[in-house]
Amino acid sequence: MAKRPLTILYDNRAGQEDFCPLDDIPPAFIHFILQVEDDGFFEHKGLVWLGIRDAIMLNIKNRKIVTGGSTISQQLVKNLYFRFHHNLLRKACELIITCRMERTFSKQKILELYLNTIYWGFGIYGIKDAADFYFMKDPSELTINQMFILACIPFAPTMGNPLSFPDVFFRIRNKRLDLLLKRGTISEEDANDIRSHGLDDLDPSLRRADAFTDNYSREIPLNNDRFGPFPDDNKVTRP
Repeated sequence: MAKRPLTILYDNRAGQEDFCPLDDIPPAFIHFILQVEDDGFFEHKGLVWLGIRDAIMLNIKNRKIVTGGSTISQQLVKNLYFRFHHNLLRKACELIITCRMERTFSKQKILELYLNTIYWGFGIYGIKDAADFYFMKDPSELTINQMFILACIPFAPTMGNPLSFPDVFFRIRNKRLDLLLKRGTISEEDANDIRSHGLDDLDPSLRRADAFTDNYSREIPLNNDRFGPFPDDNKVTRP
């Protein structure tokens, strides 16, 4: 049977030097990313209809698409298959492909691919390169504070980046930390460790802004050319 495009992409990505297997990513970081991006990831089947309904209502109120109510599975599909333009047709296609992907892959494989393809700003895709770029470390060497910083960056990788806009990032970080504390999904010890790093010193090992970061585009790439496009072959079955 011919491989589906997503399977081909996963196999290609897994063979690249900067791919980080899920088993090599600290459980604490996985916990943080799930809590700030999609706390019901292992319970839903790719879509959360209540979240989609709320997003639709908000979009109608604003007379444009301002949010998609996206799960991690939806974000992965969007990042791999589509331009980052917001429109209703793209959203409908995204929902269909997400459902098919959930029937094809395990949750662990979806999460692994997500963590190796999401955008961390400055042309950085994937947790391994992100840990190296921001802290000059392997993911397994990150501290609790450093893991939480990286978990918060994908929400606003350009205009809320800790290097370019530390004040904006600081507010994002604190809102997410408050959310975890409210849920009881972070220990007081870890929360205090994170809170001990204020706006003037988010982390002593965090890369400082330099000529590269100052001059880098603040636009999120419309096309994820890092991992696409998919092979256009008659032998390949679309998802």
